[in-house]
Amino acid sequence: CALILSCAAEIRPDEGSPGFLQMDLSLVLQEPSTAGFGSSVGFFLWHADAHVDPFYQSEHRQCKENLTLLEQNPFGIMSCDPPPKLLHSALAESRLRAAEAGHAAFALYTGDFVRHSIREMPEPAENASQIVKQVSLSAKSFFPETPLVFGTLGNSDAKQDYYQEVTSNESSNPWFEKLGGLIHGAGGMKQKVLEQFKHGSYFETTEGNVTILSLATVIYSVDHLPFGPLEEDPFGQFQWLRKRLRLAALEQRRVLIVGHISPGIETFGYTELWRPQYVAQYLEIVQDPVLGSIVSAQLFGHVHKDEIRILPKAPRGAGPIFLSSSLSPVYYNNPSFKLVEYDRRTGRLLNLKTFISDTFSSSQPSGAPTWRFGYDHVSEYGFSFAGLTMAEMVNFTASLLDGGENYQKYASWYATGYPNELEHYSLEGNTTWNSTWKQQRRREYVCAMVIQTAAEFARCAGLSTWQLPSLMEDIDRLILGRLLAWAMRSQTPTAKKILQMANRGEWEELLSLFRGLVRWSLQQGKPLESILLTF
Repeated sequence: CALILSCAAEIRPDEGSPGFLQMDLSLVLQEPSTAGFGSSVGFFLWHADAHVDPFYQSEHRQCKENLTLLEQNPFGIMSCDPPPKLLHSALAESRLRAAEAGHAAFALYTGDFVRHSIREMPEPAENASQIVKQVSLSAKSFFPETPLVFGTLGNSDAKQDYYQEVTSNESSNPWFEKLGGLIHGAGGMKQKVLEQFKHGSYFETTEGNVTILSLATVIYSVDHLPFGPLEEDPFGQFQWLRKRLRLAALEQRRVLIVGHISPGIETFGYTELWRPQYVAQYLEIVQDPVLGSIVSAQLFGHVHKDEIRILPKAPRGAGPIFLSSSLSPVYYNNPSFKLVEYDRRTGRLLNLKTFISDTFSSSQPSGAPTWRFGYDHVSEYGFSFAGLTMAEMVNFTASLLDGGENYQKYASWYATGYPNELEHYSLEGNTTWNSTWKQQRRREYVCAMVIQTAAEFARCAGLSTWQLPSLMEDIDRLILGRLLAWAMRSQTPTAKKILQMANRGEWEELLSLFRGLVRWSLQQGKPLESILLTF
C-alpha cells in the first residue's frame, strides 16, 4: 500500500501497524554528504499568528475574562489573544536567539497580525490595518538590519474575518494595496514585492539565497467572504505558481512555499480548510514530478498547533510540510516562535528549533513571560540533518499509528508543551480508554495529516465533517467542530440530541449548552469524552 490515505482507511482495531512504508522507497533520494556541511548552514526566524489586541484592557477587548484578571496578566492569558507586550517579548527573545546562532538571513511571518473578533473593534477596517502596521514596525525595530518577509496575510487581516474581495481583473486590490503600503512603509516589504502584492497579495522574493513564494490562501477557504460565484483560479495565482516553479526547475533552484491556511483538514474539530476544487488544483501542481520536486518545504500557520502534513502522491525529492504553533495562546497552546535552519547550497530545510513560553495561566496572575528552548525536529524525532524530506515525514507519520514513543513525543509538542487531548491516545496514555478507542483516535488524526478533501478524509477516518456557518467567530466554529466530531463517534442520547440540533441548524443553542464544557476540556487538555459521556 503506497499511500497513507488509502492504507489508514484499511486499518482495523485488531491490526498492528499497516504496511504502507513502500512510499518512502519510491521517494528517498541519495542523501548529500555532510562533509563541510557546517559552513553552509543558514537560518531564518519564523513567527506566526500573533493576533495582537491593542484593546486588551478595554471594553473593546477580544478576551471575555474580567478586566481585573487581565490587569494582573499584562502580557496575556491562556485562551485569549494577547496585547502588544507579548509580541515585543517574543521579538526580543527571538533577537537574542538569532544573535546566539549567528545572523538570521530573514524573518518570516505567515499571517494573522490581527486579533479575533474583528467586528467588535471600534473601527474594524482602520483598526485592523493599523495593527498590521504596528506589528511590522515592532518587528523592524527589533530587527533593523534583518530583511522581513511580512506580506503573507491571514484570515484575520481584514475588516471582517475571512473577508477578501476577489478582483482578479483589476491590476490592484484596494485592501491589498493599503496593507502592502503599510507593511512596506514599516520596512517589512521590498518595493518590488509591493508591486506584485497589490494585485492578489501573493509574491516572490529571494532572501538568504532562498527563493520564497508567498501564497494568498484566504481566497481558497471554505469560509471565504464575500459570498459569490467561485472563480476557477482567483487572481490567477495557480497559473502564476506554475510559471514560477517551472522557471525555478529550469534554473535548478529550490523554492520555499509559504502561506497562512494550509489545504486539507484542521485537527481541532476536523473541519475542512480549503474548498475541494482548490485542493485538487494545488495538489496537481505540488505533486507534479518536476514542479513538486524542487519545493524544499511548505510552511503554513493558522491552526495554532505544531503539525506535519503529507502529500498523498509526493514526487521524488519533495520537501516536508510544516504547520506552526502561534504566538497567541487563544486556542490553548504555549506561545512560540521558530528558528529554521537550511542548507544555503541546496535550499533544503535542515531543522526547526522551537522556543516557547510556558508560564501562561488561564486563572492566575503572571508577570513577564520567560522563554526557553522547547524542542527541535531532528533531535526529538530522529530526522536526518542531511535535509528534511517528505519521504522521511511519511515514515514518521506511519509510526504515529502504533501510539508508541514517536507518537508520545509528537503529541507532547502538538500544543507546544501545553496539555492536549492527543496525549491521551498514546499506548501509555490515559488508562480510562481502551486500546481500540485510542487506536481509532490516532487513526483519525493520521488521516487528517494527509492533505485531502473532506470527502476523502471521511472515507479514511470514518468520520464526517460539517460545513459550519461562516458568519461566526473562529473559536465558536472550532468548538462546534469538536463537539460534532464527538457526537458522531458516540451512541449516547446526548450525542443523538446534538446531531439533531445540528441538522436543524441550531448553532447558537448548541454553543449556549456546550461552549463551557468544550472550553473546559481544552483548558484541562482532556478529551471531550471525559465529560460528555456522563453529561
